[in-house]
Amino acid sequence: MESPESWFHRRATSYVEAQILFHLNQAGVFRLLSETGEQTAPAIAGALRLDASATDALLDYVFEVDELLERDQAHRYSLSEFGRRVLERFSTTTTAGAAAVNMFDVRVGAYGPVWQNLGAMLTQSGRYGHDFHREGRYAEDGVFKLAMRFWNSLIEHVEAPGVESLVEVGLTTGLIERLGERYPDHALYGLDRSQEAIDRSAARAATRAVTNVCWIQGDYFDPQSWCAAIDASRKGVLYSLHFHELMACGEERFVAVLRRLKEALPQWTVVAFEQPRLPHGDRATTPETLWLYAQSNILIHHLIGNGRILSRDAWIALGHEAGCRAVTDRECNYLGYRAFAFQL
Repeated sequence: MESPESWFHRRATSYVEAQILFHLNQAGVFRLLSETGEQTAPAIAGALRLDASATDALLDYVFEVDELLERDQAHRYSLSEFGRRVLERFSTTTTAGAAAVNMFDVRVGAYGPVWQNLGAMLTQSGRYGHDFHREGRYAEDGVFKLAMRFWNSLIEHVEAPGVESLVEVGLTTGLIERLGERYPDHALYGLDRSQEAIDRSAARAATRAVTNVCWIQGDYFDPQSWCAAIDASRKGVLYSLHFHELMACGEERFVAVLRRLKEALPQWTVVAFEQPRLPHGDRATTPETLWLYAQSNILIHHLIGNGRILSRDAWIALGHEAGCRAVTDRECNYLGYRAFAFQL
């Protein structure tokens, strides 16, 4: 069994190092090492216009406590074989098409202001959304990368017999643009409350020469304001990766919208890609990566109140309560996510 001292210092080191790695990555250090190989700390600082003393101290710390870096007798740093594997695993393409490495972009970058204000939240001297906010720019590209994990599962629903139309709710994933490329004869719709989100999605669609998407600025909870723009005579699928966020408005509202959609789009299926909450009793038999990711997902959304993570049974119960013809779910083969399908 681990000693209290070991537990304490491992936790402290993880807290400090995650922030160091985030900032080194944002400064371009890991990309430079990946592209150029061995570099001394002063050379890295000079190439990236960083403070030489801070660069040296941070790289020395990472070298001593982790396995990402190697250092030779001339004090030249390079990525270890494990470090290259980490960078390869968490490399991505941003919404702007640029190569990037995700090094705690969401946990440290996007939610750093939240962790810094936990005391204020606990003592009610500060409120999220009023006194402080998350840094959304660090989270956006994470959603963009995450979305492609559900591509194959989404295609299964798109290619169901008779499906001719698709609606995406929440335009931060890049999925509707890719669907436009693959299904140029389908009628596609992109729905979002934010005109800025619509403009970005439309711009990405234009770069792919996608012309079969109708962009709708509207509130999902007010289907009367946007359903008229959709051809209800064609069988379709309405999907989203953001229903857990919409659940922040209450399960009753979610059920009420399903009921209204049953009347407006009777041939359609609503598909929610969600990571259901895992029972605490499953911890011992759940892979550690899945368990830790799932708990962080719950914490992030429940702490700031921008979403609710439901159990598998709870998601299915919503569809039955709304009177859906059928409610099914399938594994997405990624971190416990499932595709919940509500047949209207």
